[in-house]
Amino acid sequence: MATSNYLLVAAIDFGTTYSGYAYSTRTDFQREPTKAYLKQWVDPASSMIYNKTSTCILFDEDKRFSKFGFEAEAKYIDLTMDKENKDWYFFRRFKMTLYNKQSSSDDWYLEDESGKQLPALIVFSESLKYLKQSLLEEAKKQQTDIGVYDIKWILTVPAIWSDPAKSFMRRAAVEAGIDSNMLTIALEPEAAAIYVKHLPVDRRLDGEGGDLFRTFAPGSKYIVVDAGGGTIDITAHEVLNDGTVKEFIKANGGDWGGTSVDREYLDFIKCLIGDSVTQSIQLNEPHVFFEACRDFENAKRTIKPEADMKFNVRIPSQLGEAYAKMFPGKELKSKGVSSTKRKTQVPITFLGDKLRLAPKDAEDFFAASISEIVLHLKNLLKQKSGRGIDTIILVGGFAESSMLIQGIKTNFSDMRVIIPQEAAWSVLRGAVIFGHDPSLIKERRSKYTYGIRTSKLFDPNIHDDKYKYEENGQIRCGSLFSKLISINDPVTVGEYQDEYPFFLRKIGHKGNLELFTSVSDNPKYIDEKGSSSVGYILSAGHGFHVNETINVMMRFGETEIEIKAHQPKSNKTANYFLGQ
Repeated sequence: MATSNYLLVAAIDFGTTYSGYAYSTRTDFQREPTKAYLKQWVDPASSMIYNKTSTCILFDEDKRFSKFGFEAEAKYIDLTMDKENKDWYFFRRFKMTLYNKQSSSDDWYLEDESGKQLPALIVFSESLKYLKQSLLEEAKKQQTDIGVYDIKWILTVPAIWSDPAKSFMRRAAVEAGIDSNMLTIALEPEAAAIYVKHLPVDRRLDGEGGDLFRTFAPGSKYIVVDAGGGTIDITAHEVLNDGTVKEFIKANGGDWGGTSVDREYLDFIKCLIGDSVTQSIQLNEPHVFFEACRDFENAKRTIKPEADMKFNVRIPSQLGEAYAKMFPGKELKSKGVSSTKRKTQVPITFLGDKLRLAPKDAEDFFAASISEIVLHLKNLLKQKSGRGIDTIILVGGFAESSMLIQGIKTNFSDMRVIIPQEAAWSVLRGAVIFGHDPSLIKERRSKYTYGIRTSKLFDPNIHDDKYKYEENGQIRCGSLFSKLISINDPVTVGEYQDEYPFFLRKIGHKGNLELFTSVSDNPKYIDEKGSSSVGYILSAGHGFHVNETINVMMRFGETEIEIKAHQPKSNKTANYFLGQ
């Protein structure tokens, strides 16, 4: 729905662990579609330069925005060193709170590193506002007269996210000062596929030179595995004769991303120091575990399959100090073995401030994550719908892990595995291309069964007594799920479903015509297991006349549900996204 009147396309990749942005002008795109400016961020802790910054945000004692990214990390650590962090709010890896979001409500809170709370909308919107402002400043260096309304904004989200989660991100972007009419939500694995398809010959990838041509030849089928920090986001495409693609398996995946490896390591550290020391640190110095994870985040890049050298990772000195305080006369560094949460024994050594592990024990931090990913992909390929898939495109920050690459190649040795040279930036660069030309995706699959709440005359042979009620002298059955579209149905991009006439009796406090989803093919009632409300088709304050008919059409083939409502009596028409 974003307008075509723009000077440049700007994409924000808001990740679980790292976030960044990229942009290009129309001229840039016409010359070289994959060319885009990526902001370079300096990490004060290491002075190293990255194309993304840490997804961390810091608020001061008055709950005002202070810093974002690497700067937020550095400031928070500085505060903790001076014991001045108590009343500050530091949030990290909070994107994953949206993974299971099924409710359309924005009235929910996030806990920071020390358990203090702020409204989720403030945390997300201030993060996006910072990235938006940084992007504008960078863009103005090249085009001095450019403004926020000259930009078509692309915001990437996982394809496996729910509709309320996508709606929440749009709301956060609008709160951050981005015009909703200039904003498009892009699905991360789709953006990555678009980038790979546009790759020039000299920047092609891990694999044979002809791999890319065969992957995008008409009739071929491939899956994109977007391995991010939080989620593994998977989509499956079949290439059509005109070069466009259709999704033939609905978006799927799980929370097995790179941060699950970090959790395994943190669990190991907690087993190493013991429950009592862990509880003491969580109560008095919770930032210590943050520092431990940050050091591991950098060190884990060195973990490679079948390495012949020990793995070294720095551990914060406070761990040893807290251990010695809890166990007088004992030193953490004197331990030669540590138990794990799986009750195995792992040999350990210390050298200075470094913990040293045998290569195989370091590899084990990846085992659970890779096992989940491989099992899911194998089950996917065994399904009838998975037949004919011969290529896996592996992208995302986690896709640069040697451990994951080996896990995929070893378990799927009979398939082509394509990994772009810039796997971590595939989504970001692809999102910019999508903003200029969204035409690659022609057909998607419905992730859910969608329907609205309706009622009918009560039939004791069909309906459950608990839904029975009386209205105007009639015995009716309420809470019926009136299906609009079934799960896994093909939906054409740009195509509206059949028009639905709705008689508006009153204007609801939250809205009218409540929309529900279900994971079942044919749900009967709206409160069955696997069903949930995702919002109102007609939001509160829509301005339509009561006691009149409204004709509603919906697009389920877009990255968000689009709605077009027209009331003949008032001659009012409204176009908007679900949740607006």
